[in-house]
Amino acid sequence: MAFLSQRSVYDEGPEFLRDVWALAGVAILIFVLRIVAKFRIRKLGLDDFLMGCALCLALVGCALITVGVHYGFGQKVGDLSEEAASKVIMFDYLAQTFGLAAGAFGRISFIVFILGLLTSRLWQQVVLWILVALQITVNAVFIVILFVQCPGHQSAIWQHSDKEKCWSTHVQADYGYVQGGFNAATDLYLALFSTVIFWRLNLKVRVKLGLVALLGLGLFAMAAAIIKTVQTRILATPDTDPTIATVNYDRWLFIETYLVIITASIPNIRSLLKSRKSKGSTQHTHELSSRYASGSRHSGRIRGRVSSIDGKRMVNADETASDDETWRRDEHDSTYESQCSRESVIICV
Repeated sequence: MAFLSQRSVYDEGPEFLRDVWALAGVAILIFVLRIVAKFRIRKLGLDDFLMGCALCLALVGCALITVGVHYGFGQKVGDLSEEAASKVIMFDYLAQTFGLAAGAFGRISFIVFILGLLTSRLWQQVVLWILVALQITVNAVFIVILFVQCPGHQSAIWQHSDKEKCWSTHVQADYGYVQGGFNAATDLYLALFSTVIFWRLNLKVRVKLGLVALLGLGLFAMAAAIIKTVQTRILATPDTDPTIATVNYDRWLFIETYLVIITASIPNIRSLLKSRKSKGSTQHTHELSSRYASGSRHSGRIRGRVSSIDGKRMVNADETASDDETWRRDEHDSTYESQCSRESVIICV
C-alpha cells in the first residue's frame, strides 16, 4: 500500500489526459458547428476537408498517448518494468508524430481558407502558398528526424539500453526549436496578414473589428507554440526520466494543435450566431466563405477594392454606376482596374 501511495504521487498521466481530452472535446464541438454552418450555406470546401484531417490526426494522437498513459506515461521510469517503459516511449513518439501532423494540417487549412477568401495581389498569394510548402516541409522533416535518429536500429528509439546507436539528442532538440519557432511565426504572420487586408476593405469599423478579432484568434495558438518550443529543451536530455520528461512538452504540443483547430474554425461559425440575431429583421447575414468552397460565387462589376456578399456589392455611393455609365466608361474602367488590386470577400455583417 505504501508503494502504491508513493507511486501515485508521481503519476502525471491522469492530469495530462484530462487537459488534452478536454480541449479535444471543445475542438470536436467547434468543428461540428463549422461543418453545420458551411453546410447550411453550401460552402463546404477544401479547407474544411483539411481541417477534418487535422482533427482526426489529433484525436489519433490523443488515443495513442492515452495508451501510453495506460502503460505508465507520466510515472517515474523506476516504477515501471523495462518492457512497459519501452512501450511508453514508443507511444510517446507516435503521439508526437500525429500531433505535429495535425498542427500542420490545421495551419494549411487556415491558409487555404484565407487564399479562397481574398483574391489578393499575386505576391500575397505566392507568400501564402510558400507558407503551405514550408509547413509541409518543416514539420515533415521533424517527424522524419524522430524515426531516423537511430539509423538501422529503429527499435533503439524506445529501447532505453540502445541509445548509443542513435544520433545526439541535441539534433532533435535543436531542430525542434526551428520547427516550433516557424509555426509560431506562421501564426503571427497569418493574424497580421488578415488584419491588414480586412482593415483596408470598405466596411464599417464595427465589422472590421469583428473580422479582425475572429481571424486574429490564431495568436492564442502562437502563444501555445512558443510555450511548447520552450519545452523543447527537454528533448536534449530525455534520458533523465524518459517516461515523465516529455509530459509538459506533449501537453503543450496538443494544446497548440487543438488551439489551431479551434481558432481557425471559429470564424466559420459566425453565421450560426448572426442568423439568430437577424431573425425577424430584413438584414441578411452570410458566412465567411472561401472561393475554394463549392457553390461560392461572385458577381457584379466593382471598381476598386470592395467586398462582395454573395453577389451583392458593398461600395460607397460615389463608386456605383448605371449600366449606361458603365458602357461609356468601359475603357477607362479597364485601365483603372488593371492598376488596382481587386479583393472579393464573402463576409457576415
